[in-house]
Amino acid sequence: AMPNKAHIGVKALPSDYCEAGRIVCKQRKYIAKNPGVTRKRHFKLYPGVNVRVMKNTSLQAMVSGRVKMTHDVTRDVLIMNVLAEPREELLRDELWRYRTEHVTSMEENKLICHLRAKALSIFGKEGGWVNPPTGVKPMRVRISHGNDRWNNPTVQDPLEIEPFAYPLPRGVLERHMRKVRRRQAGVSDEENDPEFHVTDPRFHLFKGQSAQR
Repeated sequence: AMPNKAHIGVKALPSDYCEAGRIVCKQRKYIAKNPGVTRKRHFKLYPGVNVRVMKNTSLQAMVSGRVKMTHDVTRDVLIMNVLAEPREELLRDELWRYRTEHVTSMEENKLICHLRAKALSIFGKEGGWVNPPTGVKPMRVRISHGNDRWNNPTVQDPLEIEPFAYPLPRGVLERHMRKVRRRQAGVSDEENDPEFHVTDPRFHLFKGQSAQR
């Protein structure tokens, strides 16, 4: 839309999940500090754990994980880090890991990131990851044009939510909905109209297609 503008600034905020190779902060190579500026775009952000510097001084994530920023009080600069972890659902109880903390040196920054990481990637997480995506990793956007996404198991497929929205006769649909409601209420299958079943012979062709988020 605006090709002549320099879209510089932070591209991934703390606790945002970013894939390996994503630009987490776009910066200019040469910066002119004009007097009287209001937007603080002339401040450089420094690379931390799992972050590399590109040719134009932009910051790029070296691993897939969530962003954590720290503040170096001795130099008064912001440091961008990426805590390596598989993609999973972000819970409110885990937000404390990605808060911006104060450090005095790069060694302390490395230690803080090690302590705030959910798990060492080679050992895995105790109790398992929360709602990890199923299926293979999606293609890059420049190849798939945004059409290839993670299959998130937290999003139910509409075809798996009963009662199915099939064009049924009125009496059959009422019977089907009554059976589903009784099953959801905890009625056993022996007492819940055992001789009545609604199946779709073409269900296997559509399973999992509409839950791509």
